[in-house]
Amino acid sequence: MVKLKVYLHSLEVPTVGFVDKEGAMHACAQAQKTAFERLGSFSSLFGNRYLNEEERETLMRVEDFCRSNGLEFEIVDVGQMSFLSRLRLRIGGLKTPSVCCGERVLKGLPTEESLGRLLKPV
Repeated sequence: MVKLKVYLHSLEVPTVGFVDKEGAMHACAQAQKTAFERLGSFSSLFGNRYLNEEERETLMRVEDFCRSNGLEFEIVDVGQMSFLSRLRLRIGGLKTPSVCCGERVLKGLPTEESLGRLLKPV
């Protein structure tokens, strides 16, 4: 069975610790309470991490394509890899978001046609 690999780079939701009362009462600190509330809707799959819009759209398109064609896919989160693992992928030419099928790589936001071409034999 064909299995697609989706390479995504999740980011951690920032948390800021305040040292003193003056820092906590600053206008920027007050805005920080609400600045990251919306990110919670994107982080259910990755815990306290979130995806940017392009990577989230890539994941949704691959999921829909695999569901409609009876395929499986695997998510590889580059954001949780070690520095050396990320460096190896970057030297190998892989950028996120990417979709891989065997040796073939589709970089960027995929379309249904490009995903179909990715599955066809060379």
